[in-house]
Formats: sequence, C-alpha cells, structure tokens
Amino acid sequence: MQNAEREVLTPSVVLIEDGKVVVGKAALHQAIIKEENVIRWIKREMGDRDFRFQGMTPVEISAEILKKLKVDTRDALGSEVRKAVITCPAYFADPEVKNTRRAGEMAGFNVLEIVREPTAAAVYYGVDHLADGERMLVYDLGGGTFDACVLEFKDGVFRPLATLGNRQLGGHDWTMDLLGYVSRQLAESFGEDPCNDPAVRQSLYERCELAKCDLAERDSVTVPCLFHGQTAQVVVSHRTFETLTEGNILETIWLTKQVLSKTTPPLTWDDISKILLVGGSTRLRRVVPALQELTGKTPIRTGEVDTMVALGAAVLAKGVMRSRRAAITVAGGKSVGTAIAPVDFERRCPRNLGTRVIEFDEGKARIANSRIIAYGTKLPAHETRSDYAVTCTGQPYFDVPLVEFDDIGPDVVLETYRFRVRPASHPGTQIAVTFHYDKESSFAIEAKDLASGDSLAGERVEYVEPDLDTIPPPAGRRDLVFALDVSGSMAGEKLSKAKDALLETAEALFKHGGAAMRIAMLAFGSDARLLCNLTTCLADLKNAIGPLGVSGSTCMDEALERAASVLSNQEGGGLREIALVTDGMPDSQDATFRAARKAKEDGIRISAVGIGEVDVDVAFLRSIAENVEIVANVNQLAQSLPNLLTVKPGGGRTQIATWGTTK
Repeated sequence: MQNAEREVLTPSVVLIEDGKVVVGKAALHQAIIKEENVIRWIKREMGDRDFRFQGMTPVEISAEILKKLKVDTRDALGSEVRKAVITCPAYFADPEVKNTRRAGEMAGFNVLEIVREPTAAAVYYGVDHLADGERMLVYDLGGGTFDACVLEFKDGVFRPLATLGNRQLGGHDWTMDLLGYVSRQLAESFGEDPCNDPAVRQSLYERCELAKCDLAERDSVTVPCLFHGQTAQVVVSHRTFETLTEGNILETIWLTKQVLSKTTPPLTWDDISKILLVGGSTRLRRVVPALQELTGKTPIRTGEVDTMVALGAAVLAKGVMRSRRAAITVAGGKSVGTAIAPVDFERRCPRNLGTRVIEFDEGKARIANSRIIAYGTKLPAHETRSDYAVTCTGQPYFDVPLVEFDDIGPDVVLETYRFRVRPASHPGTQIAVTFHYDKESSFAIEAKDLASGDSLAGERVEYVEPDLDTIPPPAGRRDLVFALDVSGSMAGEKLSKAKDALLETAEALFKHGGAAMRIAMLAFGSDARLLCNLTTCLADLKNAIGPLGVSGSTCMDEALERAASVLSNQEGGGLREIALVTDGMPDSQDATFRAARKAKEDGIRISAVGIGEVDVDVAFLRSIAENVEIVANVNQLAQSLPNLLTVKPGGGRTQIATWGTTK
C-alpha cells in the first residue's frame, strides 16, 4: 500500500513550524535547512522523560507520525483503521515500550500488540522458510537504530533467545560520515566549509544519502556542490567510503558476536541455521562480507528488507498467530504468506530486571544492581529474592528502585517503591522482594518481612540516589552457627564430605568477612551439641569437627534452640544466622517449626540445605528457613552452601541490603 506521496515508505521525520506539523518526505527535504524545526530518529529519545522538541514530547512526536500513517491508510482503503500492531526496536526498555503504546493510543489506535522489530521480521520470513527447531539471527540495520536478535522456531512458536542493539547507530551515521568527508574536501576547494550554509548543507546531505545508496552497486560516485556561485565536486570511491565507515560496521559485528554469547546456554554459529538481513541499510556492500567472515554463513537478503518488519506486523495483525494463513499484499500486488500451521511468538525479558542495593567494600558503602528477573526470562514471570536486609537501626522504610540493566546499555530506573518496616526492625532483618512482570510490560512489586511473615505496605515514590556517606556499615559482627545433621543416615562418606564442605565455606567467610565474621559449630543427632562457640579461627572449627561421628535420630528443634541461644547471648548487634544442613526429617516437625519461628522473631536468619531430593521434605524446610537449597547428593554441598550464604566461592562479599533512611 502506498502513502499520500504514492510511495511505500514514509520517513519518520517531523517538521514543527508555526504550530503546524508536517510528517514524512516533505519534512525530510527540510531536515537541515530548517534543522531547528525538524526532528528525526525520535526512537532514540523514546525513553527520555525530559526530552522536548519545539515543546513536544517523544510520545507526541511519535503520535504525529502514526497519525500520518493512519490518515494515509484510511485514504487508500476508503475506511477508518482503528486497530494496530506497532513495532519497536528489540532493545527498547520498559519506558520506551510503554511510550510507544501511548503514542499509538494518542494517534487514535486500539493498540493490539507492541512487537519487537526483529521478531516481526522473523515471523514474516519464518512462516514459510524456517523448519521446526531452526534458529535464525536477525541483523536489523535501519536508518537510525541497530538490532541483533537470535530467535528459535519450535512447535509453531517464535522464541527470542537473545537480543542486543544500539539506539544511536543506523544508516544515518554512514551518511554523516560521508558528509563529513565530502565537506572537508570541498572546504579545500572553496577555502571555507560549504556546510556552514544551511541550504548547501541540506543539499549535500541529500546527495551524500544518494551517493551512499549508489555505492552499494558502484565502485565510485561523484558528489557535486554549488557554493557562492562556484562549483566543485568530490569523487568518492567505495574503498574510501568503507574506510570512513568501518567503525560503524565493526560496532554492528561486535554486537552480533556478543548476542550469541548471551543465549542460555551460549550458542555457536553452527547452531544458527540462517542469517536474515532486515532494514534498508543492510544493502551496504560491506555488510554481507563482514557477516560471512564472522559467521561462516551467507546472509539472506530478500527484496523486502525495507518493509519486512511492517509486513511481519501485518501478518500478526491479520491473525496468523492463530491460523498461520494470511494474504498480505505488498507493492506490485504480490500476495504472500500462505502456510497453514499455527504460529505464535514468545515475549522475553529484554534486559535484566532488578533493584539497587547497598553493598559494603571494606566498610565503605556502594550501590550495586541486584538481579531478580534475568534477561531472556519468558514472560509473564515472577521471581523472589530473599537475601535482602534493612541496613540501619530504627529504619522506618526501605526503597526498592525497579531497574533495567545489562552490560551494554545504560541502567534505567523505571520506578521506585517504598515499603514500611516494623518499628522493631534492626540491621539484618531479612526482607524478601518479589517482582511480577506480565506480557504487557506491567510490573508489580511485593515485599515481606521474613522474621514476622508480614507483607509490607508499599507506595510509589520518586527515585532519589542515596547519600552513601550517611549509611553506616553493618552494625557489629556477622555471627553464624552451622548446625549439622549427624543422624545415622549421615554415616560414612556423606558425613566426611559434609564436614569438608562446612570448613571450606567457613574459610571463605573468614577470608571476606575478616574480624567481623564469627562462626560456631553445632551438631545434632539424638541431641544437640555445641562443638565450638563463636570464633574467628578456622583451626578451632577444624579441631571441633574433626572427630565428629553420627548419633541416632534428628532433634532439629533442639538444634535450632541451642543455636539461637548462642546467637542471642552476644552483644553488639550485627547479622545473626543459622545455617542448617540436614539429610532427613526432624523428630518433631511441630517443635522444630516453633523453634524456627521463635528464632526469626528474635531477628535471626535461618538458611537450610537439604541433602537428597527424596529424603528431605522441601516444603517443611521452606516453612522454617528464609533461604533453602536442595542438593541431589553431598558432593554438591561445597558449592551450594556458599551460594546460600550469599558469598561467592573464590571471591565476592556478602550483599547487605536495600536502602532506606533513619530520618
């Protein structure tokens, strides 16, 4: 279908002048001569809440572009279009996706779906060309943005496996690099830079845009210029053009290489069946050989690189998600898309989703991102982390900033929730935080005080960066009691390996906790025995646990009471924990539950590792402990126990808390 200018493509360029808005080609032709009134690449600004152009927000400007498409479609079809599927770059964070939807609604559409552009292209191409189980990489280089996305087609479903992108890189950057070169050459001929004249700069930009396109087929082009009544021209070879723009290509190739390592598990190029080129800028001659060198495969370029994303959106809007049958008409009257198997696509978390916490490095507070829902998680999703704690005595609340982050783009704070804590809360009071993330990119956050089991009341607040100088380090010490099950079922090699795992974990805790870390050792079988009181010396623990053997049944309740007593008799505050290691059921579940509840009410954290997936009652352990790990056998204990205690094997430090204030 053609627009009002009788062309298939409408440039996303907007001219705002004297209260009037012009969209498309007419605006593009004035993009430089009226630079202060013309905005393009508005996608790059969709997440910036402070951005304004001629008083308009990115949402309002995007809505004007969509209104133009809506009117042109109505005029071409003879009827009003009320529903729409809208596409967006794959790397868009939550605010950008929501703003895209708002723009569609502002333009008068009922927005059925926001689809990532590589996914839309994959659906359009893949319905007829991908076999079940095949994986495809979409290399999407448009005029203003770049995406690299790996997708899998299986059981009628397109699954995005990994995505990376750069919102500041597109064909426009190739044109600008060429314009810079041409203007420098012309400045030598004219004695001054002709681009200082806006009208000449506009003309040169358009000629460089045409030259860039011509260089996809020709070995050299000539760019002429008329300036102050004089004429000059610059001959640009394809070799020169490649040299000028090689950095841009290398950026896309680096991102394409990186995206493969972000899949779980990481894929190799042997796992990728096809490389699909999407976007008009993939016609650049350097794209195909660069991808061939990287992947060892010949990329697929169809005649629809400019329109494939839109066609994919049309396929989805047509209802192919249910029937995989469509009759989509493209320029020239060609009808495409006739397969009949069902098709759908999954939505995945585009970036890590989590919160910000306070960590302490040698007593100095610093801010760190704490992941809750991982990049690539299938949506809808909900995940809980229970290793958070309040930081200050008398802290009335803590803030949970909702943050999107990865190792490529900038962090994005989406919103912040404030939760009120119990007046009696003290440093180390354990907090569980749950994130809910649905298919429509809507979030919900819950928090619970694990000591009391109470759900905490929350409210939205403005994000404020904490003053780290006012946040004290963890008060006092970190005291931990290991409580090891030595009932009869632990006999032999199982007990020996369990003792080794406890000592390895203790060594790591001492290494990274220093003098503030104290550990006690307790064993329970027929009774509970304190083998070693709180100490900072690993040798004390080794001497205490060395001769330990098995003894009878499993008095877990007595073990928890004895461990709590050790921790309650200490002064100086700090974090107090019990690490329970068991391979069976307690003699009395009721008594054990009461002992655990009493310990948690006293502010003591309980963690538990269950050895053996069959013998351990997982539900019961989770009812008494904040953090639970289940290992298939004792050989896995040496890895799971340090993780459970939030100490990374071989390095790292204890994560302390989300933040709040004492004021």
